Amino acid sequence: MRALISKLLALPMGAALLIMAACSGSAVVTLTATPSSDPFIVYQVGLASVQLTKSGGKSGLMILPAETTVDFTKLFDLTEVLGAPPVPKGTYTSAFITLDYSAAQIIYDDGSLDGVALAPVDAKGNPLTTISVSVTLDPADPFRSAAKQVALVALNFNLAASNAVNLSARTVTVTPLISASTLPIDAKTVRIRGPIMSTNAAFFTTGVTPFDGTTAGLGTLSIDPSSTTAYDINGFVAVGAAGQVQLEAVPGNSLVQTFGTLTVTTPTTPTTPTTPTTPTTPAATTPATTTPINTNIYTSPTTATSGVSFAATQVLVDIGAQGLGGVGDQISGIVSARSGDTVAVEDATLIQSGGTVTFVPGTTIVNLGPNTLVTFFGQSVAEAISPQQITVGSSIQAFGTESPTTASTGGVLLDASAGRVRLDPTTAEGLVTAQGNAALTLNLTSLGGRLISAFDFTGSGNVAPNQYAVSAPSLSLANVSVGAPVVVTGFPSAFGTASPDFTASTLLDPTTINAELVVDWSGGNAAPFTTFDSTAITVNVTSSFGARHQIQIGSQIVNIAGLSPALTITPIGSGAMEFSIGHSASFTIETFDTYGAFITQLQSELNGATLAAGMTAVGQYTVSTAAFSAASITVFLDN
Repeated sequence: MRALISKLLALPMGAALLIMAACSGSAVVTLTATPSSDPFIVYQVGLASVQLTKSGGKSGLMILPAETTVDFTKLFDLTEVLGAPPVPKGTYTSAFITLDYSAAQIIYDDGSLDGVALAPVDAKGNPLTTISVSVTLDPADPFRSAAKQVALVALNFNLAASNAVNLSARTVTVTPLISASTLPIDAKTVRIRGPIMSTNAAFFTTGVTPFDGTTAGLGTLSIDPSSTTAYDINGFVAVGAAGQVQLEAVPGNSLVQTFGTLTVTTPTTPTTPTTPTTPTTPAATTPATTTPINTNIYTSPTTATSGVSFAATQVLVDIGAQGLGGVGDQISGIVSARSGDTVAVEDATLIQSGGTVTFVPGTTIVNLGPNTLVTFFGQSVAEAISPQQITVGSSIQAFGTESPTTASTGGVLLDASAGRVRLDPTTAEGLVTAQGNAALTLNLTSLGGRLISAFDFTGSGNVAPNQYAVSAPSLSLANVSVGAPVVVTGFPSAFGTASPDFTASTLLDPTTINAELVVDWSGGNAAPFTTFDSTAITVNVTSSFGARHQIQIGSQIVNIAGLSPALTITPIGSGAMEFSIGHSASFTIETFDTYGAFITQLQSELNGATLAAGMTAVGQYTVSTAAFSAASITVFLDN
């Protein structure tokens, strides 16, 4: 083996790629999260290990070599790449995942500035440390690693199914529900974070260092930019080829964040030989961590090849706030108030220049100045942006020098007067109170995921939370009406300016907002459904429900207890879907890619002796007919 490694290191990169492809397949492992009707400000725990397991329970491949920290609230709108390693040949049927709650920070949004800190406990009320779950893939669609094959393994942590909050006791009972699939389980933007290994005019290659930490995952990925890819490199913005030139000048091993679309291709017919792509040689490491996944792998005339491609829409490089020896610290969060050049950020995340990541409860102060450089996420051309653009409700990443604050708020102070701020898109949710021409007025319920009562709009302009004016240029308002819930994404107007208060780039209405069903059954229920078959599930709305029994559609809540007609759930029928059966006593989860396989297994297990403890679903809900079209369904059983 040592001789083989020595030979591989001596080979050109393209040749090494071919040999490794002949020896094994590859996998891209991703992680995302489904939100809960319980509004978490932060849900930060240790991700101790993720392991792919072979059939028969044989030990498999460890995706994370060491524990890292993840805030699952940051994965509601994103999917994160955990690793992209070569995988030894074999059939992998499950994943074994361990979460570490010993230093968890879980904060519930009760509308106050700081929220409520919750202590994680197990089903018996004991403090939680580590907890492991075994997640099986759909038996009809396991992950088979073979030469020249690249596959996806998608993981999803369902916060609604996994957590039961007791505010009076300030605890959260955790029973993890994680699904796994070799098919895409969502259509979210994918983020890859890792050091630059090589770059040229055609593509660039990065390692994988997930989330905001320093723990490296396995493998590397080749990323395909385009003429419309937007770049922000230390505040200097460009698009297309000009941005790629800037990226080529960045020092090797600099951390880069790439956002875009991950696509898995599986040809069904033999392909013809193509010329292998030879990337620039990356920094020397072992072959197991430097083999790029590239769709231009040589293919024999008689062997079909699967592949994964990543189309980049946005590339960020922030040197100096990522442990590269530079100066500069980073604060990210939602602006809750502003006075002059002083900005308040509640419950911020601090990344120090040495790379340490810390959640900072309380109020963090960011000082701005006339020389503060401001950019928009996704901005493709350089233009002067006033620091006045930073306002209440802005989602910011601020770069400067951090020091302890002298206030008693528990936060920190970041001086960005000679630094920079990147503005990320913000979401605003509420119920429509008026509709005009390409304009809406909302009774605002949340900004950036925070309940509106946490914000102080003093000085920000004509903002009144119950009369929040949204400009919606070029967006369809056909399915919007007074009283309807909407979710808009965009940027709040500059501080101190008149109406509108917000400009939306996207809009979700009752026909497109993800409806989220969550149900608890007190003490378990042997007959939670009046019917459940290959066509639909009809919920027994006269059940003895627990604390949660509702559907949330943005800012609208529907209580399903006694609902008439009764709630009927059908599979959505196309697109990304996931169906899971969790077992709370054994900490095992079964995942299915099709509704038919899921319902057949559920009928065999929910047979009277076993009780249903809870259920969640995500999809589209029609209030008038109580019809729920679900892309995701989970059922927790008590065994």
